[in-house]
Amino acid sequence: MTRGAALFFALTAALLMTPAATAAAAGAARPVAARAGSMAGAAGAAQPAAAPAQAASERSVRAAGRQDAHVVVNAITPQVPRASTTQIKIAGVVSNTGAAPLTGLTIRLRFSRQPFATRAEMQAFAGGGQLLDSSRLTIPVSQLVASGQVPWEFVFTPGQLGMYRYGVYPVTIELVDVASRQLTAQRTFLPYAPEGQQVTRTKIAWALPIADQPHRGDDATFVDDGLHDAVSDNGRLGKILKIAEAPAPGVSWFLDPAVLDDAQVMAKGYTLKTGRDSERKTGDQTADQWLQRLRTALKDVPVSAMPYADPDVTAVTHHGLDAFTGIAIKQGSAVATKLLGKEVTTSVNWPAAGVVDRDALDVLAVAGVGTVLLDASALPPSPLLPYTPDAVATVDTVQRPVRVLLADSVLSQLAATTGASGAGVTTLATQRFLAETAMISVERPSEPRTVVAAPPRRWNPDPAFVSALLKTAASAPWLKPVSLSSIKPSAKTSVPRADLVYTDKDRQAELGKAYIASVRKLSRRAEVTATVTSDHRRVFDTALLRVTSSAWRGRTGGAGPLLKQIDAAVTGRTDAISITSGEDRALAGQNGIVPISIRNDLPDQEVTVGVRITSGNRKLLTIGSYESPVTISPGKTRPIDIPMVAKAGGQVTVKVQLTTADGLRYGAPVEFSVRTTGYTAIALVIVGAALAVLLAAVLLRIVRRRSRKIAKARAAAGRRGQPPAVPEPAQQREGPS
Repeated sequence: MTRGAALFFALTAALLMTPAATAAAAGAARPVAARAGSMAGAAGAAQPAAAPAQAASERSVRAAGRQDAHVVVNAITPQVPRASTTQIKIAGVVSNTGAAPLTGLTIRLRFSRQPFATRAEMQAFAGGGQLLDSSRLTIPVSQLVASGQVPWEFVFTPGQLGMYRYGVYPVTIELVDVASRQLTAQRTFLPYAPEGQQVTRTKIAWALPIADQPHRGDDATFVDDGLHDAVSDNGRLGKILKIAEAPAPGVSWFLDPAVLDDAQVMAKGYTLKTGRDSERKTGDQTADQWLQRLRTALKDVPVSAMPYADPDVTAVTHHGLDAFTGIAIKQGSAVATKLLGKEVTTSVNWPAAGVVDRDALDVLAVAGVGTVLLDASALPPSPLLPYTPDAVATVDTVQRPVRVLLADSVLSQLAATTGASGAGVTTLATQRFLAETAMISVERPSEPRTVVAAPPRRWNPDPAFVSALLKTAASAPWLKPVSLSSIKPSAKTSVPRADLVYTDKDRQAELGKAYIASVRKLSRRAEVTATVTSDHRRVFDTALLRVTSSAWRGRTGGAGPLLKQIDAAVTGRTDAISITSGEDRALAGQNGIVPISIRNDLPDQEVTVGVRITSGNRKLLTIGSYESPVTISPGKTRPIDIPMVAKAGGQVTVKVQLTTADGLRYGAPVEFSVRTTGYTAIALVIVGAALAVLLAAVLLRIVRRRSRKIAKARAAAGRRGQPPAVPEPAQQREGPS
């Protein structure tokens, strides 16, 4: 929640006007009186004048003292006094981190008899506004040595300070010099809830997230070992688990199923690929134990599943990948239900940063979402109100009216407080949380309302602080913990709302246009691999959702290894269906057959592909009719005969491209050369000439034979008209007898 984060940091900076330091040396300073010995009057109470030597010393160290002196509030007990005679203790230390000693100091408690009227007044006070005090308690500090610290404690009752009304009161602990000039101060709040004065309890619901950045590229390959560290006892997800194992009323969990999915794969054994190196690792016991403990912790508490991998819904919607949202929502529910062993739905959605625009909300509604959790600033009341309105509203969409739960920005950020910023931070955060919720109840003491606290989705909590805060809030006399699912719109508490607020800054925070374009290109290639299989199995859906995760906002470079690994996996699956016969061929005749083969190396899926064959020069070579599409069984090769017709001699490049049923290209084309000789035409000329010669000879013989028959017939006719011829006498041949 971007707006909430900015607001919280401003508030925290005001609360912690000078950061606390704890570097104390044992015995470095003499302890001061631990109990207030006097109560001064109003703001005009003066301090004793300092001796000249002391004044000179003060002047020499005052400038350094303003930077090196710190006030730390370590404890306020009880956090909520209930009677005018209840003894209240506020304790802490003042420290000097500088190199010079500080003398003539006074620790002073400043307090107002008048409670705050609105949360806006509280914010102004926390932000460094006027100290509205009318009472003071003081403790003198004779000396604060270099690198030393002095403990302090104020003890008083509400009656002593003039607290009589139900409300929230300002408290300031300051360190002043001899001239009553403030060197440093710490501001906090003290809620007072006398038992005789009742207010209507405000319902409070907690939405606590379990989310992380994706660590896998495709489903089988991790690109880093970061999940192992995250689920360890001191890791971020390990800390969240500790909170889940200490159940508290009013808590509903929002879980990214991809985290469970990653943990399960890691627990069974996984492949880690970093750069060019790939390593097979055994099952991770830390991940397995975290998953088992989480399943037990969430067994009987409300859980909602985020869409798988927590995609940036607004970004994918704005850049034409609407289908990703529906896929993620469906996959999220299925994976969470399977791995938690109970039904988990995705009907409640928590958009990234707690903001959404109309287009993305329509997409969510169409995908089955009935409730969205937003930051309160995303749907403000119109007109603005001087009090905190009820945290539930309704917004119309193209599908149906959607319930909107609005998380309070200040409460949400306070819930994410850790002690890393300095000593006493969690103490002040608890007091501020109690004060804010008490002020909400006091604003409309007879009107029941609901508030929601939802820390940032990738928070790094302090388990002890959060567990204590949940317990403290449950016991506050003005709060009533409830589940998110129980919050319903009410006509009595509903207020007019402006339209959804989605600013240019919100849009700039989305995953960028160029990055989404690279995901879209990869998605199209992955889609083709599903189209050609018999069951249209979409094996890259979850992988693509991981690279659209909102975790990559502001750091898309971190998703680079995932994109690279998925790209390699898509290429490998595409190449599993290939053309295996692409060598050069010769065509000796005018007509011929050229065989090719298509190989399916997918082990468990039948595929159907189209075949598109084109000639590089149709004047020399044309392609005849052939079988397309063709179906190939798993692990088999399918031959195809391609008829070709040569029109002249020469060499032609033939391209073979596999396609989907819709004609989309599948994989890279394969090219080979076909050489046509032209011998067929010469042979036809020779054969034709020979046939012509043969035909001429036959005709000549027929003519001659016919001529002889005619001659004989004429001779026979002449002989019929003459006397018989007389034979000539025989001639005697000479020669031996």
